[in-house]
Amino acid sequence: MSTLLNERRCVSVVILLLVAGLVTSTFGLTFADLGGAFSPMFFPRIILTILLALAAFNVVLDLLKPSPSDPIELWPVLTISLAFIVYVLLLVPLGYFVSSVALGMVVLLALGLRHPLQVVLPPVLAAGALLVLFNHVLKMPLPTSPFTWWI
Repeated sequence: MSTLLNERRCVSVVILLLVAGLVTSTFGLTFADLGGAFSPMFFPRIILTILLALAAFNVVLDLLKPSPSDPIELWPVLTISLAFIVYVLLLVPLGYFVSSVALGMVVLLALGLRHPLQVVLPPVLAAGALLVLFNHVLKMPLPTSPFTWWI
C-alpha cells in the first residue's frame, strides 16, 4: 500500500477532486435563458472541463510512473486544498484579480518557491491576462474588486 501512496499522487488526486467539485458546481445554476453560449457558466465550464481532463490525465500518468520512496509531506496538499476552498469563498467579495493573485501566491509558496519575483509575477501576469481576455476581449465580466473598478 505504501508503494501506491506518495506526495505527487496525493496532490494529483486532490486536484482532480477539487476540479471535479468546481465543474459540478457550474451545473444546476439558474440564469436568464439566453442560450448556451450566453450563459455566465459557459466559458468557466469549458475551462474547468479542460482542467478536469488534464487533472485526470495527470493522475493516470502518476499511477503509471514508478513510485519514489520519498517521505510524504501532506502540508503542501492541505495548504493548497484549503487555499482553493478559501478562493471560492472570497472570489465574489474580493473580485477575481485579487483572489486569483492571492491563490497563486499561496500555491507557489506551498510548492516551495521563495524568490519574491517567482512568487508574485506569475500569478499577477496570469490573472491579469485572463482578466483582460474575459473583461475586454470576450466582454464577459469577471467579479470585480471592491477596491478598484478596473480589477
